[in-house]
Amino acid sequence: MTAALQSRRWLLVAALLTLLGGCAGNTFLMKEVPYVAPKAPAPDETLIYVFREDSALGAARQLEIIDNDTVVAVLTTATFSHFTVPSGEHEIVGYISPSPVVHYRVTPAPGKTVYLFCRMGYTSGVFMEALDEARAKPFLSQFKYTEIAAKGAKAKMDYKAYYDKLYK
Repeated sequence: MTAALQSRRWLLVAALLTLLGGCAGNTFLMKEVPYVAPKAPAPDETLIYVFREDSALGAARQLEIIDNDTVVAVLTTATFSHFTVPSGEHEIVGYISPSPVVHYRVTPAPGKTVYLFCRMGYTSGVFMEALDEARAKPFLSQFKYTEIAAKGAKAKMDYKAYYDKLYK
């Protein structure tokens, strides 16, 4: 094998490894951890759970969950997370680079818990819907819980402002 051919082969291997490493990035340091029920929201707060459907569609991609302009969770297939926000309007967005794929406007729910389910299936469609507590509770034991270490990271844009402009 000539030196030029061997050099090209190593260059190809290096390029493939770089590509694979880039696709498998964990930007927000997401990890699966044991689920511990959060404390109940205060009267001026809303607790939001977000579940991601167990589906092969997009299974290799992480779904960033964004509250207005802040990344609050990262989900893979059959996982969930939760976060507490001040009660008010919140645009919850499921984002897979390069754009949002699902969203849901949470209206003021002081002292309440809101359950959102990200449908990402070939037959179920791609959207986010609210669930009542009875439909959501089984997912707490069926799905794995995730947390991110990079809390408070800003998204590329403020999605609440974006959807306000879009729908007004």
